Amino acid sequence: MDQKIVTAELRNVLQELLGALREEVIVEVYTQSGTNDHYNVATTELIRTLAELSPKIRASYHPLQSEQAAVRNVTRSPSVLLAPDRYRIRFTGSPLGEEGRSFLMTLIMLSTGSVVLSPQSIARLSSLQELRTIEVFVSPTCPYCPQQVLYAVCSAIARPDIISADVIEIFEHQDIAAARGVQSVPQTFMNGVLVAQGAEPEEFFIESLFTLKEPDLVLPTEPGGDETIDLLIVGAGPAGLTAAIYAGRSGLSTAVIERKTIGGQIMITPVVENYPGFAKIAGRSLVELMVQQTLQYTKIRTSEDILSVTRESERYAIQTNRRRYRCKGVIVATGAAPRHLNIPGEREFAGKGVSYCAECDGYFYRNGKQVIVVGGGNTALTEALYLHELGAQVTIVHRRDRLRAEERLQKSIRDAGIQILWNTELTEIIGTQAVSGVRLRTTRSAETTERKTDGVFVAIGYEPNNEIAHMMGLPMNEYGYIKTDIRQRTELPLVYAAGDVTGGVKQIVVAVGQGSVAAISAFEDIASPYWAHEASRRS
Repeated sequence: MDQKIVTAELRNVLQELLGALREEVIVEVYTQSGTNDHYNVATTELIRTLAELSPKIRASYHPLQSEQAAVRNVTRSPSVLLAPDRYRIRFTGSPLGEEGRSFLMTLIMLSTGSVVLSPQSIARLSSLQELRTIEVFVSPTCPYCPQQVLYAVCSAIARPDIISADVIEIFEHQDIAAARGVQSVPQTFMNGVLVAQGAEPEEFFIESLFTLKEPDLVLPTEPGGDETIDLLIVGAGPAGLTAAIYAGRSGLSTAVIERKTIGGQIMITPVVENYPGFAKIAGRSLVELMVQQTLQYTKIRTSEDILSVTRESERYAIQTNRRRYRCKGVIVATGAAPRHLNIPGEREFAGKGVSYCAECDGYFYRNGKQVIVVGGGNTALTEALYLHELGAQVTIVHRRDRLRAEERLQKSIRDAGIQILWNTELTEIIGTQAVSGVRLRTTRSAETTERKTDGVFVAIGYEPNNEIAHMMGLPMNEYGYIKTDIRQRTELPLVYAAGDVTGGVKQIVVAVGQGSVAAISAFEDIASPYWAHEASRRS
């Protein structure tokens, strides 16, 4: 390789992380010359470096034609097996990029004998009786994949007698992905059955191990006790994290809960170029900085879903799948989710060529495959540029005659030579096992055409995650966004909303600003309720 994947700076970071190792971990690397050579070299370099940095890692290297490969039933290059005499855990493909994090975490768990599962999940796994083979399809650019990988690896460590885990990189092993119809990540199969597209809560993953199917949306409540705090912040995107920082600095006791992944939409934004203080920063890096600061003031809990909200005396009682919170106030910062086209073929080919996250799934199309990006705003153009840089052949489909995105992004699209089909909309996504094309219609003449494509990336805006607003009876506008005043107050006492769930301008700086305002308002209202002053003035 012309450039080493492990820089001097990274070596220092790795050495510090590997200091957590306690017991020896055997790592076996299998490669075959002529197959994925670039990734073979990268994998070998990574494992050699790790073994140099820690005496607790004992690495060995084997060709696929070796007797050892036959004994271990290894047929793919590269493959990495971890503690194979005791566990059935393997990475089929290079453990690089995002999967480097889960690979290191796996090493640490194997060496320390610990797993990052809740006591309830560990207890539940102890009752599993049948054999389970877990396969998680990943890519090195997917920020959601490590979560699924860790659940799979933890399950295999907790029950080595009946559970195996295989982490499969879809670009290096496209034939496996094609056989399963996988074109987006993460996707999780158990005993050959697809049980999850995307990241999911821990409880859902464990439930699927028993049922071999996708679980119901809400699982039964698990015992977690009551927690009494001043302020519960629902959502761990930029608005929620900022609210937690400001509330914590004000002296309020808080907790942040998140149903899915910390960071919200920023996590899948390849590059942020309009956040003050950073001319250019990866979305994930910006989230990590926010999280580090937030954790100085409060705890962040993921995979926590709200089941019910009631009013008890002077507090709100919020029941989740983990515990019950009794809080004086609530900040709703649940964000928004990508809007769907709602056309034939979209649902059928979700994960099989239809995607809503270029950073997650774009790596699959990097070898010149044809992709269509639908939309004309900042998100659509950012995704198109990212896919173009990966090496995909990109066409933007936009139903209007002009783009809504920032001029800087529009110029980048022009400079890149990315084609735009103006005044055109998708009417159907077609294919057999996976996407093979789309049907298009011009908005001016209604003329219809067909166009071949390998993938469709939908970026046409967002819809609010407003389930808790419905539970609480919060007023919303015609589009489902929560109504607030200029202090982020809703019509319910001590209930606030901030960020994308309130509509308006969807920018990180706006969400951050609203989160801080909501927290300051909550602090002031808890100390001296504004409605009490208004009542006294009226009397």
